[in-house]
Amino acid sequence: MKKISKNALIGLAFLASLFMIYFGINFLKGFNVLKQQKQYYALFDDVTSLLLSSPVYVKGYQVGLISGITMADMEPMRFAVALNLEQEFPIPEDSYLEYGTDLFGASLATLVLGNAQNDLQPGDTIPGRRVTGLTDGAAKLVPRADSLFLRIDSLLLSLQRIAAHPSWEQSIDGIGNTVSQLNQTSQNLNRMVAAIEQDLPDISKNLRAVSADMSKVSGELNAMDLNRTYAGIDETVNNLKLLSERINSSDNSLGLLMNDTRLHDSLNVTIETATRLLEDIRLNPGRYLSVKVRLF
Repeated sequence: MKKISKNALIGLAFLASLFMIYFGINFLKGFNVLKQQKQYYALFDDVTSLLLSSPVYVKGYQVGLISGITMADMEPMRFAVALNLEQEFPIPEDSYLEYGTDLFGASLATLVLGNAQNDLQPGDTIPGRRVTGLTDGAAKLVPRADSLFLRIDSLLLSLQRIAAHPSWEQSIDGIGNTVSQLNQTSQNLNRMVAAIEQDLPDISKNLRAVSADMSKVSGELNAMDLNRTYAGIDETVNNLKLLSERINSSDNSLGLLMNDTRLHDSLNVTIETATRLLEDIRLNPGRYLSVKVRLF
């Protein structure tokens, strides 16, 4: 009797272990054998980071688990994701399942309900969509970050070489001297501005005097009889015009002198004769001296 009881206990323990193993495996797969579940399928082109037993949410409330992932088609490659829903609620035909990853890399599946009149039945297929998460963007940025860090390192190395070069200290000294000269120039400008401010009252007084003189001159110009002045100018211009006409005319002495070439020719002949006479006197002075003695 004792042997039978011991064997029965061992058998019961073995059956209990099998049940616990079966229950645990199914629980990890997303099956809860203690509750009635409805299974649906969703098709995805990419199931990266989607894990078994990932929770399925509807508006933030968990309604089931991902129970399986299998390959549905080869060309194009698609994957069938099985989801078990514990809650009984209608799923419109235009609903879809989307999944993504949170900040820590965990996969999240969300069932987005549509507005169609007809509902899906257990075993039907639901369209699937993948949402790009922060980790996906971070993975794309990692190569760029590495390249950026390399450039920053090279930049820091170049700056270190520049700082260690002896000419850098000379440049710093030159900058210091330039700043000192700028400060001195600023002080000189301040003194000049102060001097100008002291002279501003006198300058303003002189400007007022000049303005008053200009006003006076302007008043005198306005008071002048400009019509009489213009008439005098016209008369002078007419006289000059008349003089020019008489000079160009040949009916007067000045016009004959300016326009007749006979006077010019006579003068040329007279000058030429006088030149010959003087030349003859220089060459034969005795001829003219004898005439002088005879006369006296």
